[in-house]
Amino acid sequence: MERVTPGVWREPIVVADSSDGLRVDRIHYPPGGHTHWHLHTREQVLYGELGRGWIQFEGGHPAALTPGQVIQVPVGARHWHGAASDGSLVHLAVTAGGDTVWLGEVSAEEYVGCDGVYATDAADPDSDVGT
Repeated sequence: MERVTPGVWREPIVVADSSDGLRVDRIHYPPGGHTHWHLHTREQVLYGELGRGWIQFEGGHPAALTPGQVIQVPVGARHWHGAASDGSLVHLAVTAGGDTVWLGEVSAEEYVGCDGVYATDAADPDSDVGT
């Protein structure tokens, strides 16, 4: 089963010593690149390094992922993340062991619906989108 769209790649930074060990990966997304829907059996934190993108949790609004932005991913939360359609994204993924359960593709409608997150943030500086 595919887990990401073409062009997305993972750079291991810290390789876990055991299945419950901490791992750190740098994930590179081309414009429009993203993961498929998935969840983690242990906690994860994403840290934006370069570019812009977002994370979307099932049933929620997309949250911006930009340099310096930190997003905690709760155990078992169904989500996906990736780059904006007009630019690339690089983020760190710090995962506290466990497994990733892959759940299927993000639909074109789901992906396109996120592209407006930056326009919303710019138009309303008090917006809670992305927090």
